[in-house]
Amino acid sequence: MQSELQESNPSLAGGELSAGEHFEQLLTDHGSAVLATLRRLCGSSHDAEDLFQETATRVWRHLQRQPEVRHPRAWLLTVAYRVFVDGRSRRQHRAEVVDPADSRQPPPDRRAEVAEENQRLARATAELPETLRGVIVLHYAGGLTLRETAAAIGISEGTVKSRLNAALAKLRSSLR
Repeated sequence: MQSELQESNPSLAGGELSAGEHFEQLLTDHGSAVLATLRRLCGSSHDAEDLFQETATRVWRHLQRQPEVRHPRAWLLTVAYRVFVDGRSRRQHRAEVVDPADSRQPPPDRRAEVAEENQRLARATAELPETLRGVIVLHYAGGLTLRETAAAIGISEGTVKSRLNAALAKLRSSLR
């Protein structure tokens, strides 16, 4: 299987990385972004961790068939989004998720203000329809380009732009 993987994925050819090493490198480099994106999509750390495991499993299973990955982060976030969509009917929303604090420590009063603002934004984002929330999370939190976001969701770039516009308008309105 490893030789098949090396033949089908040029980044593994010539023995540069074994299949396991390549898989580990992908998750080391991009795993935190994938998990953060899943947290924002799910609204639950527990659900996000479950979906992250499913994402890792799918990546491992499909890595041998994946041609050279030009944008590994975009590819992983696309797989993660597909796992999220596939599992949304099985999921139930649980506790609200708050992202870990930044390691730089501003004064406590400023940290409290930022935490309140982040909670307001998280609640407003969670109230968006799923079609709008997915585009916002992948583009802004996941860092995908418009083209990558469109490919991840399976819609046109124009639709991504219109959904981003609609989502931002709803967020502005609800955060006033």
